[in-house]
Amino acid sequence: MFSTLLSAVLAAVALAAQTNAEYHTIRFYNACGFGTPTLLANGDVLSTGEDYTSDGPFSSAIAYLQNGNQCGYNGEHCTLMEMTMSNPTCAGCGSSVDLSLIDPHSFSYWTSFAYFNGCENTGANCPAAGCAAAFYYSDETQVQVACQADNAGLLIAFCADATTLDANNLPGTSPSSSSEHPRLAAPTLPRLRPGQAHRLMSPRPRRPFLHSRARSLAPPLLRLHPLRSALLATPSAPFASTRSVRLLLSLLPMWRRSATTLTAPATKVLHVTGVPRLP
Repeated sequence: MFSTLLSAVLAAVALAAQTNAEYHTIRFYNACGFGTPTLLANGDVLSTGEDYTSDGPFSSAIAYLQNGNQCGYNGEHCTLMEMTMSNPTCAGCGSSVDLSLIDPHSFSYWTSFAYFNGCENTGANCPAAGCAAAFYYSDETQVQVACQADNAGLLIAFCADATTLDANNLPGTSPSSSSEHPRLAAPTLPRLRPGQAHRLMSPRPRRPFLHSRARSLAPPLLRLHPLRSALLATPSAPFASTRSVRLLLSLLPMWRRSATTLTAPATKVLHVTGVPRLP
């Protein structure tokens, strides 16, 4: 009976210890659509975008958004996050997180952070170069953000303000582990029906001026006088030059003077009044 009681006590102690075990969850939210969130501690890469939960205190860790080879292994040339996550054992001994732009670090992308599961939405936001929320010199300790809650988690956001987000209900995204900016899609051209492209690109052929002019002038000339009709009713008449027409019409007076020798029916046909004369 004693051994059974001892086993029950040990199991209860182990369960209580497990329940009270310290842990901290680091969560990423990448709204940029490119790049790889990177979490390092003690020189080891612990996460490239997925949640990371520590077993106990989590200290001296850094995070940044890697894009190609833009950032050095320790976040050089990029916006850097520094964090120490621990349960408080004294006043001011809890978690502390900050953004650093101390040389050789420099602004790269909009970066922010906020606590969750304690100290909700307390954090900092650096949307552009020169933001007031980051370290530029090592003595600017006022930019450090502390949290005195047990087992606090940390949300790190890129291209978004983490202090306005719910870490347990983040907006839908398509996280990308790509190391480069996405390529722009080629413009979509409208679909054309068969033969439509040819009509759009080929102008309508224009008729020659002489041909269209002759077509418009030939019918009135043919109606002026029977002699003109006889002289101009040839295959080449529509394309006859103005000079040729004038020459033919100048012979009309001579033809009229000799028309008296013709027969009466012919005279009725040939002597037509009201024939306009060309100048």
